[in-house]
Amino acid sequence: MFADAPFYVGYRDADIEPEDIESTQLIGGRFFEWALGRDGILRQFAHLLGWQLAEPIREYDVLVTSGNEPLFYVPPDDQVWVAYIHHTNRRQSDQIAEVASSRFRPLKLLLYYAMRVAYDHNTHKPDRFVVNSEIVKRRVVRYWGVPEEKVAVVYPPVATEEYSPDDESTGDYYLTLSRLDWHKDIDGIVRAFNESGHRLVVAGDGPEREKLESIADDNVEFDGYVSEKRKRELLAGAKAFVFNGRDEDFGIAPVEALAAGTPLLGVEEGMTQYQVVSGKNGYHHSRSGAPRSIVDSVTTFESQGVSWSPDRIANFADRFSVEAFHERMREVVTQTVDETDVEPDWYADLT
Repeated sequence: MFADAPFYVGYRDADIEPEDIESTQLIGGRFFEWALGRDGILRQFAHLLGWQLAEPIREYDVLVTSGNEPLFYVPPDDQVWVAYIHHTNRRQSDQIAEVASSRFRPLKLLLYYAMRVAYDHNTHKPDRFVVNSEIVKRRVVRYWGVPEEKVAVVYPPVATEEYSPDDESTGDYYLTLSRLDWHKDIDGIVRAFNESGHRLVVAGDGPEREKLESIADDNVEFDGYVSEKRKRELLAGAKAFVFNGRDEDFGIAPVEALAAGTPLLGVEEGMTQYQVVSGKNGYHHSRSGAPRSIVDSVTTFESQGVSWSPDRIANFADRFSVEAFHERMREVVTQTVDETDVEPDWYADLT
């Protein structure tokens, strides 16, 4: 969208950088390079120190950042700053209850408190926060204390135009596709399909795969990591897409499924609950009732289907397109620049 603007990153990994991206690393020096090459606290510490000055970006009139690490930056007072936020340090905010069963509960609670305190003074410097859903806006207001009027919602750019109901004819399987990690709760989906007996394809890889394969019956297939071409075919060919991620900030894969004209069977929480229009493009299930609730959702879908056609479902997904993202981001940046004009009202009359 800002094709002529320079692109800076705190930490650059050339091995995973796309060919059409040219970036410049902001944080340098022997210690920082060593720390950034590690994970966890060391990398976070390097970001905390390295982003504060970030000298190369101080000369620009307008700055657009992505992610939480740039919030350590201390800008000059005449620079307009729009900060796009994807989440609010979830283990220290909305997912803090996960620490309840932790072996080191007191230490983790103390660490999370310290992290909240460290972040608190960083959440007031940007002129405008942009978030990827109304759910995240609620969290930014609640956990970071940012005034609601300072937060704009701009959905992430999903390449909806790359998916179509025509990519594949509908088959005899259900699909779930994501990184196989604990917070996606794929095990609930697998147990539900063990019970229902319907064919389920699980696409994606991650640390939970071995465990999931060990509990799956013969009607559950694991495709592992799939290419973009194969993903399009799987999404368009599925009877329905099943999604069970915990309080999802936004959820890209469910939108890709909808863009392929495939109904969505999604958990009634997070942003997923609003991507499902019950009876029209899919059905809800509850986490508290899983896996039985997922089985009931599948049974309802099998007997009643959905009222929207595949093309209508695909059109619904266009509100999350790349084009919609570009248009909304331009609006937000332009509005923020206009609102941050500090010239006194009387000055124009004298010049």
